[in-house]
Amino acid sequence: MLYEHVRLLLESGFDARVIHERAPFRLSWIDHDDVPVAHLDAPGEPPAPGDLLVVPETLAAASAELPWRCRRVVFVQGSFLIARGLRGARGFAELGFEGALAVLPHVARVVERHFGLAAQVVPPFVAPYFFRSPEEIRSRPRRRTILLAAKPEYRAAGFPDYDLFQALVAPRLERGDGWRLEELQGLRHAEVAEVMADASFLVNLNSHEAFNSTVPEAMAAGCVPVCYEAFGGQDYLVDGENAFVFPNHYVFPLAEKLLELLDAPREALEPVRLRGRETAGRYTRGATGAALVRAFTRLVGAAAEAG
Repeated sequence: MLYEHVRLLLESGFDARVIHERAPFRLSWIDHDDVPVAHLDAPGEPPAPGDLLVVPETLAAASAELPWRCRRVVFVQGSFLIARGLRGARGFAELGFEGALAVLPHVARVVERHFGLAAQVVPPFVAPYFFRSPEEIRSRPRRRTILLAAKPEYRAAGFPDYDLFQALVAPRLERGDGWRLEELQGLRHAEVAEVMADASFLVNLNSHEAFNSTVPEAMAAGCVPVCYEAFGGQDYLVDGENAFVFPNHYVFPLAEKLLELLDAPREALEPVRLRGRETAGRYTRGATGAALVRAFTRLVGAAAEAG
């Protein structure tokens, strides 16, 4: 999303670029070769005092150590790791931040109530190639495939959800009636879109996310999500209407609902697919771009008034 913000700002006439810590890092799973990139370990002119440095919440304290006199704005993509990024600071203002962008309304409320800055909502978006028309969602055949999305960091931290889920669904998959579990890994972003357009269900076991991108991406493709509410589901998920949603780590009822859904007729799930597609349609590139331009126009205007 940081790359996309830079691209959208460039399209709107702003001068913008992505900054990485070390050269020659570039993303490999998504196409962003047209986005200008700078690196902290490469020589170059530092930002001018009037320039804006936008920093993810996880790097708030680290960025405050940079010897730059520029203005600073924090971009909060999730609420769970804010405190870790602050490294003991009481709030963002203490580290020199003058404003905040937040991906969802509940994240903005967290920033404002607990971390001392007013936040402007700049929502993320679902890539256009995930969207299928309602007509295609109604008519397209679906493979008997359950896609599984689970960040490996959760297993590394000792969360048992992944292993429990695998154990709970294994006996059902061994019946030999065509249902199979396929993990989402090793694919480019556009390839994920094609897989979701064919699959029946997405199971997402991430529990500490905000937007939790694969869930709205599945919605856009007509693939029914079965997931946790995580920390951002309150802003767009409605259990039984556009997805099947469970409290974080309620892996047993989640697995039981999935097993029940495997035997449901296709027409019973059509309303969920269509409402999910409608929900995903709120998160478009155009909506993100409009909110982003509004936010930066206000930030630039505030600096002009102060100057």
